[in-house]
Amino acid sequence: MGLEFLARVRRATLYVTAASAILVATYAAPLAGAAVALGAAWSLVNLFLIQVLVVTLTTPGNAAPPRARAYFALGGMAALFAAGAGLLTFCPVIWLMAGFWLPFVVLVLKAGSRIVLGTRAWRSLTRSPWRAAAAVGMLLLAAWWVVPAVLHRADAAADGRSARVAAHAAVATGHEGAEGAPAEAHESEGPEKFPNVITVLTRAFPRAGWAHGLHRYEPVLFSMLIGLLLCVVGFLASRNPKMIPGPLQNGAELVVEMLYNFVGEILGPRYGPRFFPFLGTLFIYIFAMNLFGLIPFMDSPTSNLNVTFALGLVVFIYAQWVGLRHLGVIGYFDHLLGSPRDVIGWCLAPLMLPIHVLGELAKPISLSCRLFGNIFGEDMLMVAFSTLGIGMLSFAHLPIGLPMHAIFFPLALLTSALQALVFTVLSTIYLLLMLPHDDHGHEAEAQHAHSHG
Repeated sequence: MGLEFLARVRRATLYVTAASAILVATYAAPLAGAAVALGAAWSLVNLFLIQVLVVTLTTPGNAAPPRARAYFALGGMAALFAAGAGLLTFCPVIWLMAGFWLPFVVLVLKAGSRIVLGTRAWRSLTRSPWRAAAAVGMLLLAAWWVVPAVLHRADAAADGRSARVAAHAAVATGHEGAEGAPAEAHESEGPEKFPNVITVLTRAFPRAGWAHGLHRYEPVLFSMLIGLLLCVVGFLASRNPKMIPGPLQNGAELVVEMLYNFVGEILGPRYGPRFFPFLGTLFIYIFAMNLFGLIPFMDSPTSNLNVTFALGLVVFIYAQWVGLRHLGVIGYFDHLLGSPRDVIGWCLAPLMLPIHVLGELAKPISLSCRLFGNIFGEDMLMVAFSTLGIGMLSFAHLPIGLPMHAIFFPLALLTSALQALVFTVLSTIYLLLMLPHDDHGHEAEAQHAHSHG
């Protein structure tokens, strides 16, 4: 066992710590999960400093070992112990100690596994697949009996504590019920999405005003974060353009070229370059917001109706401004009247005006509801199948389940791209309908140019 073994122990500890912290934060408390992670990190850093000190002092061939590395290790240990005192003050001691012992548990298990794997009994057990399968079956059977019993005792203890707390609360508020004050009803809030980082902070600090402020403006904060990330990516992709582009520049140019050709085919060469920056930005921004919810502890802002309606309202206002600018005030109202050019058209104008006005007002509603419904439904579908995966193993009362929602990740990628494309296509069509599209003027201009040619 050398330094390579210690490196493997550190890597395995990182994986175990991440899984343990997530489980503890989910089933106990977010602060307890953070304490497990911090305790394991403290222990790993301490082991690394001890390794540096021991290797420095025992390096052969040096009469006087380098003092700088030794002083670095000793100074780091002093600072680490001071940080540990602070952690004991602010974190739950039990969960902090559990995280502290995780690296040592992994170290003992790895050392024991190396010893067991080298024995003759293990080689004889794994030589036959039937004997190995029988051993795995016995382990599963033991877990079948042991784990539910332990969890049942824990649930019974938790129910007892909840009953005592409820009894104390009933005694404390008994006089209010006697006076006829209405009891506070616990209403169901319906299905919840996967928790994100703001949700975790709100649950970790339920009485903090700043946490509830973050939760209130959660969609806005995620939208601004995505916009900032897109600005950073765009800056990095365009700050130093090269004739032989790198991966980032090549990907950005490919996306821009595809969107430019797509918008140009709808609007034509006259209006395509003018409105491409707005429509291309709209597609990339919506696509990024749709995909952001697939990242753990993040959320898709487009699963909130406020965000999608704001996007639809931006398209509506921009389309009206484009119509007023290119058609003029008279041409704009002529468009709303249905462009009457004969007696029948003027007779139908009082009917066409409210129809066109209602159609314009319905555009932001249709854009926002379509995008919101698809992305929110996609999130709820993943939550439902994740719950199903956990419920499939509920007969054993295990805190784990099958990742049933993982099969919908390819579908989510396709849906995110498709909904961003639909939103962009409809916005492009709305702009096209507001632009001058009378072909008679173009035909007269072409005939005039041909006669003078």
